[in-house]
Amino acid sequence: MPFISSNGVSIHYEIEGDDSAASLLLHHGWTSDIEAWRDFGYVAALRDRFRLILMDARGHGLSEAPVSPDDYTPDRFVEDVEAVLDAAGSGSVTFWGYSMGAAIGFELALTSPDRLDRLIAGGMHPYGSSATGRPQKTSATVLLCKRGMEGFIEERERALGGRLVSKLRSRLLAADAAALSAAGEAWAGWKGIGERVGEIDVDALLYAGAADSRFHDGASRAAVEMPNARFVSLPGMSHDAAFASSPTILPSIHAFLDDFGDDSGD
Repeated sequence: MPFISSNGVSIHYEIEGDDSAASLLLHHGWTSDIEAWRDFGYVAALRDRFRLILMDARGHGLSEAPVSPDDYTPDRFVEDVEAVLDAAGSGSVTFWGYSMGAAIGFELALTSPDRLDRLIAGGMHPYGSSATGRPQKTSATVLLCKRGMEGFIEERERALGGRLVSKLRSRLLAADAAALSAAGEAWAGWKGIGERVGEIDVDALLYAGAADSRFHDGASRAAVEMPNARFVSLPGMSHDAAFASSPTILPSIHAFLDDFGDDSGD
């Protein structure tokens, strides 16, 4: 169970799949972790084709969980990715991020384009959430501070109309509410990359659920502005459903990777 230190924060990562194949890094979203990629079938579908690099973002999973929003700036997350790539011996990879993970991918594509062979960004657009760039409280982060993980889970289950599966519920209960709140506030203040979207010229696939009103249209717009990007809309899918339903998106992912080959800069 490997850990590396990134700016003094312990980051957990794992490698599995075909060691001789091209590397694919999977980066989860806010409040998620490495295990989500397993729970929803992504690892099983990809491990025979790729050397998979999975990581827990700071504040999530088994990674260290500082509690200041200053520890969750975009550059810190990018530095964490680069530290994991260095530890894994990967010069460059295909990067697949969902939600917060996709935002990190957009930042990485601008600041360290040499580390990316291809970019897959789900459930996110690159235009940011705030013009200030300063941490912002949200209803979710206030809930985490007031009611902790149990209250957060109750509200999520109410919104979803059912109980979370037991293993996901258990992992969320073990999470640090203060750290997740800090990370959420930091990303709520993310300025995005605005007018620089067109500078991302790596081959890219962007996708979002058609019912994901917060990110769908922005992701579609970004795919037009990026010179080598395509967009996939998932009919009827919400933000959560677009990740949970891996059989819906995996055919498009495989087609995208087939078009550009599996070579990498490892």
